[in-house]
Amino acid sequence: MKVRTLIAIAALTLQSLFLISSTAFASGFLVTVQPGANDVPIALPPTVTPQGDTWGDAENLWNIVYRDLEMTGYFNLIDKDAYIDNTGGVEPGTFNMEDWRSVHATAVAKTRIQPVEHTIQADVYIYDVHTGNKIVAKRYTAKPGDIRDVAHRIADTIVRALTGKPGFFDAQLAAVGAFSGNKEIYLLDIDGENAHNITRNGSINLSPAWSPDGSTIAWTTYKRGNPDLYTKRLKSGRTRVVSAKEGINSGATFSPDASTIVFSRSSGMQSDLYSIGSDGNGAKRLTTAPGIDVAPDYSPHGNLIAFATERSGGSQIYTKDLDTGDARRVTYAGAWNMDPVISPDGTKVAYVTRDGRFDIMVVDIDGKNPRRITQDMGDNEDPCWSPDGRYLLFSSTRNGPSQIWLSSADGRHQVPITTSSSGWYQPTWAPSVIR
Repeated sequence: MKVRTLIAIAALTLQSLFLISSTAFASGFLVTVQPGANDVPIALPPTVTPQGDTWGDAENLWNIVYRDLEMTGYFNLIDKDAYIDNTGGVEPGTFNMEDWRSVHATAVAKTRIQPVEHTIQADVYIYDVHTGNKIVAKRYTAKPGDIRDVAHRIADTIVRALTGKPGFFDAQLAAVGAFSGNKEIYLLDIDGENAHNITRNGSINLSPAWSPDGSTIAWTTYKRGNPDLYTKRLKSGRTRVVSAKEGINSGATFSPDASTIVFSRSSGMQSDLYSIGSDGNGAKRLTTAPGIDVAPDYSPHGNLIAFATERSGGSQIYTKDLDTGDARRVTYAGAWNMDPVISPDGTKVAYVTRDGRFDIMVVDIDGKNPRRITQDMGDNEDPCWSPDGRYLLFSSTRNGPSQIWLSSADGRHQVPITTSSSGWYQPTWAPSVIR
């Protein structure tokens, strides 16, 4: 079940108009693209309104679909000022495909909305411009006011039709927002919209972490003076103190079965990793090396945690086998590496390195093939993976105050998610949701 309760989705019904695979699509039309690896030229003409725009949704729908497609890194969205076709035709035979070949489009996605009694009917038709064949057409019916959900569904249809891969436009994030002098935990949509509070305590709240089923958020709060570790069930609003020992209790990560939380607990100059039941019972110390061990992250199979440690000098990324207790060093380049997060397939680690500025790096979990995601783009911190491993989220100051950015996993495609002047930090992607 989706983390948030979307009344709109309950009202949203999907009806297939047509589902015709063109020869090109059947043989693998564009399905081999990777985010940032290709810029497939696609045309997205303005949404047409043959019966008038009763609720003023046409431009809003087009803007949301455009923004969604822009985020993916798959497409080069052709400037709409270059379009020749002004027929407003959507169905096959109602426009001249040569008009789209002349602007060098590989595909064209035409959208239309019209009122039907007290609902909005939205159609999308997707064409292979080279062959002139329709790839897919679908219809969505929704209540007025639900246009964002309709637009995200249309964008997902376009991505699936042209790449064979699902979109991510219904995803949610948890992040720290700095507003009114406080740092609170918020939920927001993947495009930076619909932000709303998880905490409202007027204090400092940091490091949100999702439970595997998306039902619960763990975070560190200073609301009682000491940095304590809490959890909150999103549906009921119930909060629980997990660890409130004197000192810093931070950096929570849930085990894959959500029964255990690993976090760092510090006192004085010493910081170690602990495991504790998600109910706050049964704390167990996991590391005992001198210095600081912080920022743990569970592997997807639950057999390893990655963490940052000073045990070999500076700060380096290590993994610890929870069955054997063996620790293995992952990073060797650079004197300060921090905040590791393991990819969903367990093969890579994203982390922060400091080399003058803070930047995002990715390395194989065995320490091989380190590669830089950001460079000369301000300070970039707080990485997290998308549930499918295709993307990274992180915070960046490249345009001023810290904002959330989305990057392809190889770093070639990067777009801002938020633009608030107050700043956003520590984004974390909600677990994937099957519709």
